[in-house]
Amino acid sequence: MFGLERERGTQKRNTAVFFLLLFAGIAGLVYYVNISIAPTLPADLLKPPTPTPNIFATPLSSPTPLGTAEIRPPEPTPVLVPTITLASQPGGPGEPAEPNPEATAELAGPPTPSGPTPTPFVDCTVDLNISEPANGSVVSGLINFSGTADTPNFGYFSLEANGPETNGSWASLLGRNIEQPVRDSFLGNVNLSEWGNGPYLLRLTAVDANDNLTGQCVIQVTLEN
Repeated sequence: MFGLERERGTQKRNTAVFFLLLFAGIAGLVYYVNISIAPTLPADLLKPPTPTPNIFATPLSSPTPLGTAEIRPPEPTPVLVPTITLASQPGGPGEPAEPNPEATAELAGPPTPSGPTPTPFVDCTVDLNISEPANGSVVSGLINFSGTADTPNFGYFSLEANGPETNGSWASLLGRNIEQPVRDSFLGNVNLSEWGNGPYLLRLTAVDANDNLTGQCVIQVTLEN
């Protein structure tokens, strides 16, 4: 019986010695790492880990507006001017007949009771003239006509052209007669960008209220598109 107790005591002592040696080895290993290995490691490696941010704890910013509405003042209403249409072909369908000076002079007949038939003139005067484009100028594309058409007993005026595109005949530029007098102002405009280049005669014709030819102003320009 004493031998069994002695054996158990020896076993407990050996176990205690084993754990003492194990703990001593671990302590020695930790000491060695702290003294010899830790100083050689990079400083970034020894920093404490950055905590992961909690996305649910961060308040969300207000949404950014896509754009700010821009308030613009209303645009002024443009002043209405006579509608101007370029005739596609001289003498085509829908084109109003323009007064023929020779035919008008022959068919004028006796004077009406309102007054004598005026004597037609072929000249540019202060009452019938084209100031823009100027006589002899070079034009292209969209042409704005300015001048005066304000003859006595005014009825209407018309603008015509004669040149390579019209095959030598007079063709209406505005597509209709303008029944309001103009003095030193806008007569009309026309886009000749598709017309053939070359010299053109431009004719401004005035007719009185009795449909009698009053006068004509003729200038020449060169079209270069």
